[in-house]
Formats: sequence, structure tokens, C-alpha cells
Amino acid sequence: MKVYLGLDGGGTKTDASALNEAGELLARYIGGPSNPHSATLGVALTRVMSAIDGLLERLQTDVADMTSICLAVSGFSTKEEQACLKNAVLQHLLKRGISIPVFIQSEGQISLMAALGNSFGTLIISGTGSICYGYSPDGSCHRTGGWGHLLGDEGSGYRIGLRAVQTVMRSHDAAQPPTVMTGMIMEEYCLQQITDLKEYIYHPSHTKAEIAAFSKLCIGAAEAGDPAATAILSEEAEALSDTAAALLRQNPVLMTLPVVLSGSVFRYSRVFYRLFCQRLLKFSSALEIVDGSHGAPPSTGAARLGKLLLDETDGKSKHHHRQQ
Repeated sequence: MKVYLGLDGGGTKTDASALNEAGELLARYIGGPSNPHSATLGVALTRVMSAIDGLLERLQTDVADMTSICLAVSGFSTKEEQACLKNAVLQHLLKRGISIPVFIQSEGQISLMAALGNSFGTLIISGTGSICYGYSPDGSCHRTGGWGHLLGDEGSGYRIGLRAVQTVMRSHDAAQPPTVMTGMIMEEYCLQQITDLKEYIYHPSHTKAEIAAFSKLCIGAAEAGDPAATAILSEEAEALSDTAAALLRQNPVLMTLPVVLSGSVFRYSRVFYRLFCQRLLKFSSALEIVDGSHGAPPSTGAARLGKLLLDETDGKSKHHHRQQ
């Protein structure tokens, strides 16, 4: 039996999957965040290796069955960073007696593979952070957004969560009308009064993920019809759709390919999803929008893409030998 490993690492979790040759899921493991910009490089690499080990332990199959591994870890974007990641994974696997090809791809490519079965099209991610990717059939890659929580991340869980806590404090000051998010936050975080939120927010150990977690309460408040929460989702959906439209405008070939929506904000907020689609379809009503937020996880797309890349490599090798 041939086994293909796939890993999707990000600012919230590291998701690893193993598939057989028929594409059936054999095992899955979810570990902690592995984006090096959310922690240190050493911590990120440790969590990647832990996810691989966790997957292999759940898989419980012969090491000889391992065929390839494909990884996409956000934050490892430069050639130097990807080379570091690839070498670390190679060395880690060798220690376990596993010698297989290691492919490093982008989060966009593995998500498109999971949703569409191929790795070209447009991908809009709204999770802890946000980014828009475009992959053309000629192999070229384009992107807009993805500048992090200080420079960008419009329409992300972080931005929505941050605006939610800012809104309840402005509501407390009577600078904005009352919002049900105030009571929801006090109950969820066991606060005696909303001013206790300050201590929680500024605690030095809290990361982007803790701020992004407030987006769930904003989403719930919007579903209940809270005007302040709905305004936040509407404005953030509009901002992200404008970023997506900029990508499509710069690369007209992408207008003919599917647009896949992925990430926790699209998955959990139908309000955000609907507002985003409405805005983007105003830019181009002919776009095919695919909901990838409830489909196969990107880690399975990584495993499938690893199989495809290995098949292509083997095919080129056989062609080369025939020519000789």
C-alpha cells in the first residue's frame, strides 16, 4: 500500500493527513500552530515535527509504505525559509527510517486541490488572517493581501475579533450604542465588568489567536441581529472582497476560473459569506464561487498534491530515460 502524507500549518493549528492511493483518508492529526511569525522558528519547526509524529503514530503502518509528503506552512514563504523547512522535515523523517520526497507548496495550492481536485484558480482565505491567491494554468502565482495583522488581514478572524472588543469598549464609553457583544464577552470570559477586558487583552502571553477568538462572538451577535456586529462583518467582508477584486482585475485569466472561499470565518458566518459574495459578484456577475470552507481539509489537498507532483516527477524521469 502506498501512503501519501499532507500537512497544513498555520497560525491556529497544524493539520496532518494520510491518504492511500485511492485518495481515502487513513489517519489525521491536529496539533498546535506552526506559523514562525506567530511563535519562533524553533517552536514552529518543533510543532511541524510533532504533527508528523502524531500522524505516523495514528497511522501505524510500515515505513516502507510511505511514498511522499507535501507541506504548506504559512510563514515559510521565501525560498530560504522553504529550504529550511524541507531540510528539517527530511532529517526528521530519516531519523525515523523514512526516506521519501518532500514537497513544499503554498497554502493556496493545497486548498485549491482539496476543493477542486486541481491546483489552479483563485483562493480567498479568511481564517485567523486573510489572503487572496491566484494560480493560473501556466503555473504563475499572484496574490493580494496577506500582509499580517498590523498591515492588513482585512476580513480575517483577527480583524473581526479586534473590532469586536474595540466596539464594546466604545459602547461602554457611550461613544457607540449598546451592543449584545458586551454581555456575550462578559459571560464567555467570566468578567465581573466589561472594563476587566483590558487586563485580558493586554496579557503578554496572548497571541493573535486569542484576539481572533472574539470573532466567534461577533459572528453569533450578528446572527442574532445585533447592528454593531453586523456592521463589523459587513465592512470587513467588503474590504476583503475589494482585495479579491484587485487580484482578479490584475490577472484577467483568473476571471474564467473558479473562486474558492476557505477558512473559519467563511465556514462559521453565513452573514459574512453572503455579504462577501454579494460584493464580489457586483465586480463580476459571471464568477463561479465555490464554498471550500465545508469540504475536505487542506491537509488532504496537500497529500493529493504530493501524489500528483510525485507522479509528474516519475513521468519526467521515465521520459528522460526513454530519450537516452
